[in-house]
Amino acid sequence: MTRGRRVGKLGAALLAVTTAGPPALAQEAAASAAEEPPRAAAEEPTPPAVREPTRPAAEEPTRSSAMRALEQALARRKLAAREPLSSERLRRELSTIEAKLDSGRRDEAIGDLVYLVESPRFDPFAKSAEGRAAIFLLGDALGRAGAYEAARGYLGRLLAGDPADVTYRRAVATLADLALSSGRPEDFVPLLDKVSPSAPADVQGDVSYVRGRVAELRGERDRALAAYSRVGESSRFWAQATYLAGVLEVERKNYKRGEELFCRVGHPRRTPRNAALFGGSDFFRVRDLARLGLGRIAHEQYRFDDARYYYYLVPRDSDYLPEALYETATTRYEAKDYDGAREALDELARLDREHPYSDEAWILDAYVDLASCRFPAADAKLKEFLKRYEPLRAAARKLAADDARLGRFVEAARTGGAPDEARRGSNEQAESSLRALLRADPGYVDASRRLSLLDHQLSGLRGAMRELDEARTRLANPSAAPAASKDPLDESPRRRLERAKVQLAEIERLLRDAARSGNQAARAALQKELEALKLRAAALERALAVPGAGAAGSDDELGRLIEQDRARATALHAEAERLRRALAAENVERAKDVLRRLDKRLTRLLNRARLGRIETVLGKKKALELEVEALSQGLLPHTIVDSLRTERYLRDDEEYWPFDGEDWADEYVGGEGLR
Repeated sequence: MTRGRRVGKLGAALLAVTTAGPPALAQEAAASAAEEPPRAAAEEPTPPAVREPTRPAAEEPTRSSAMRALEQALARRKLAAREPLSSERLRRELSTIEAKLDSGRRDEAIGDLVYLVESPRFDPFAKSAEGRAAIFLLGDALGRAGAYEAARGYLGRLLAGDPADVTYRRAVATLADLALSSGRPEDFVPLLDKVSPSAPADVQGDVSYVRGRVAELRGERDRALAAYSRVGESSRFWAQATYLAGVLEVERKNYKRGEELFCRVGHPRRTPRNAALFGGSDFFRVRDLARLGLGRIAHEQYRFDDARYYYYLVPRDSDYLPEALYETATTRYEAKDYDGAREALDELARLDREHPYSDEAWILDAYVDLASCRFPAADAKLKEFLKRYEPLRAAARKLAADDARLGRFVEAARTGGAPDEARRGSNEQAESSLRALLRADPGYVDASRRLSLLDHQLSGLRGAMRELDEARTRLANPSAAPAASKDPLDESPRRRLERAKVQLAEIERLLRDAARSGNQAARAALQKELEALKLRAAALERALAVPGAGAAGSDDELGRLIEQDRARATALHAEAERLRRALAAENVERAKDVLRRLDKRLTRLLNRARLGRIETVLGKKKALELEVEALSQGLLPHTIVDSLRTERYLRDDEEYWPFDGEDWADEYVGGEGLR
């Protein structure tokens, strides 16, 4: 690799990091909207979203102008690549980049694509099939990395072509996917509005589905229903749109229309023939959800047999089978078909699969025994439930009341560790169960994913800062050996001066807040810290004023561009650190909300368990009263009658010969006078 190629790759890598970095993740700080649309039984509260950092209006999201300026500076110093680009070489480059994407080396692929697409040599090929494929790969890779602004910038270039072109259709599909996964689909609507009306039906279906999701999130049900109705049967989102339309109708108490829409997805004879072909594996997941919706509508209308039929349609390989079995048992219990409820609960237990209805199914199992007059079995199950879940509720309450301990607990749950502080003075099994429940909550999982992604991007940003420092040193002294890696945040006086200025502005703001609140002690401490920081900033400015203290080669255009990117990376790192603190606080609030909801849920179930134990005592008392009354009338209880039957005690390899009419009085003691 030539030296010019190395510096060009460096600029491309920096561009990729600064574009795919924390500002893009700030968009993900809102609640995540999943592409798959199941509804929870109760809406969980949404914590305050992290405010998205503002970006100057003149700054383009793809930073194409900055990359072109870097290319021009490299050309002036004769460091740019001189080998002309051809169609054959472009295909080879794309093949290598696709191999990197397939192997998970996405950051490297983004750097190569930026260097390729933003090079002046690429301009003659921008509208060719290979060029459009390169632009699509770059936009798609940036979007998968969380850089939604940059992804929109590159994918939007492809919407100026022929709607029948495969790259055009792939760009629209990727924009729809990113809109649904970003949590802010409204940011993609202006770009999707540019899709040509002459685009194929499946492309129009993607656009209509995103518009429907946006309208639904805004609470505009009529607009959402209208948008979902425009999603054609050839769209990959037809099942999702039809299902969500049914959910909206059910929320409006229009059960008949909702059941009709669910039937279009759940009933094979009413489903379009090619729906599964276009929808892929997601179609079958939505079909299972539609069948659950049909069962719940029937259950709501006390059509218990219909509900059982709809739940029965959920296949055994479905992720929603435990839910269907639990709902079936509940339906049969309310229909007073206790044998049917017992059959469904036994099948649910035989699955031996983790599911979110384990505690509810436990209580229902005991109540089915209670309704079947199996009082000892019911009492044993309720006692075991109280023994297991009371410590869990106590641990949840204790964690929710201690913010410091909860923070350590959340970090341990996210990283997979278990801090000793979380184990002291508490039940280790309860703590382990709480971690498992926390990881199963969708909101917490989404917040943890964003935090982990931000940590990964911060690491990449620090690596890019080191590379920029090395490039600046190599430009100033080409013969110098590369220095050992240092912390990029503490490398030079210029970096320290920039951070000192940021800290000065923050302390001045805190001083104004302290003056308004009248807190004299805090004001005095901040004033002292401000004076010390001013002295430090003045010393750094004097050090930079000394010749040679600044960046070598800063008067050169290439050095100036690298300095600008280095300053941008420093500011971006500080912004990302602030965002990380906000996301960590949001993660803790999510966990606290999960624990509070768990407390309410377990309190309700534990109260039912205690009431059930009272019912078992009353049931035993009533059974004894009936048995005494039967004995007083000369009737033997059923348990005693069964104990006299010989075949009751036979093993599988034994055979019983029934009484053939002959009997001897001395055959067994006590048999006299039976005739």
